[in-house]
Amino acid sequence: MSAQTSSFTNPYLVQAGGRRALARNLVRFAHYFLTSLDVARQRRQLLALNERALKDIGKSQADALREADRGFWDIPENLKPRP
Repeated sequence: MSAQTSSFTNPYLVQAGGRRALARNLVRFAHYFLTSLDVARQRRQLLALNERALKDIGKSQADALREADRGFWDIPENLKPRP
């Protein structure tokens, strides 16, 4: 039975490249999600630094607060997974 005639196969998946494309997209999503969680952890750590430590890395308390206010999904361009 072909994938196009199966009543259990989503025709949109077949048109988009099938199971391999779906698997690739799931891997990309997982990588993006895990990177987002890591960036959120780094932002919490930045927020926990004292004034002196922030000054050592060239940041202010306001910079740390602004960075911590960003959503976990808002990751910098240089850390985003490549397509």
